[in-house]
Amino acid sequence: MKIVLRDLNEDEPKELQAEYNPKSLDLEFVDLKYEGPLHLRAMALKSQKTLHFWGDLTARVEEICARCLESVHEDVDRPFDLFYETEDKEEIDTLDDLREVLILEHPVSFLCRPDCKGLCPQCGCNFNLETCSCRAKSQDTKPFSRLDQIVRRVKEDSSNG
Repeated sequence: MKIVLRDLNEDEPKELQAEYNPKSLDLEFVDLKYEGPLHLRAMALKSQKTLHFWGDLTARVEEICARCLESVHEDVDRPFDLFYETEDKEEIDTLDDLREVLILEHPVSFLCRPDCKGLCPQCGCNFNLETCSCRAKSQDTKPFSRLDQIVRRVKEDSSNG
């Protein structure tokens, strides 16, 4: 959003609203897809040599869980609070900063829920929905399972002898 400074009265907040296409802002990611436009509701306040620009960005998104790969649809609300120097400027372009807010507020690894159990590494079943027999089979193939057997045998031998 470009804010034309001459359109603002000093020390009088002005309400601003806009909609953005996420694709035009290069906001499509593998694990995050916007399902519609981004909505901006903000206030702009010009005073002496600064512009205070604050508000919220809201959108409907589809996110992919990092553990179980399930899709989750939710509404996101990203608040922002920005300050700009206005000296010798006619307008302020806030678009890059708004894009940065959206990127930085997105979690590095999104989880469908805090206790997500993930997928079985052998068969790929979703542990949140079902169980499989791979875990029981894999107990014997753990990297140190052989060492475990040796330790148990040594303990048994020492207690018997």
